[in-house]
Amino acid sequence: MQRQPSAVRAEAGPPLPWGEAELADLLATARGFERVGPAALADPADLVLRVVAGLFGVAADQEGGRFGVSPWLPEGWRALALRRLRCHRTLLSVEVRPRAEWVTLRLEVDFGPAIPLRVALRNTGPISRVTVDEVPLDGPRVVFTLESRHEVVFFFS
Repeated sequence: MQRQPSAVRAEAGPPLPWGEAELADLLATARGFERVGPAALADPADLVLRVVAGLFGVAADQEGGRFGVSPWLPEGWRALALRRLRCHRTLLSVEVRPRAEWVTLRLEVDFGPAIPLRVALRNTGPISRVTVDEVPLDGPRVVFTLESRHEVVFFFS
């Protein structure tokens, strides 16, 4: 597979609509090939788009010029990770670890300047409180400038 330099990046617009059916289709596509190569995967850009914009809910050019990260949490999954995601001139990594009573997102700038970021969760119950680097926030909205490494924890009611 020829990897284009701009293939793994945040796209403008809202995250893709996502649910159980989209997750099942993504997993079926991923299981459909034995090894990655030109003949194994008909449309690699589509698969990457569904993982980045669908499963992780990454979107560029959100309110105030921010990037958005709003992962969809598959039931029973212990972790999700996305490495070296390009957001304009910045490369960042996202790690999601859902637990019964909270979800931890670790976000890290791998290369480039700091970026404004909005973080949210999809398909979860009510959120009782949120912390960023162990500092409690006043509400469930998480907006900050991502520089170096940060940890966001969403606690459920």
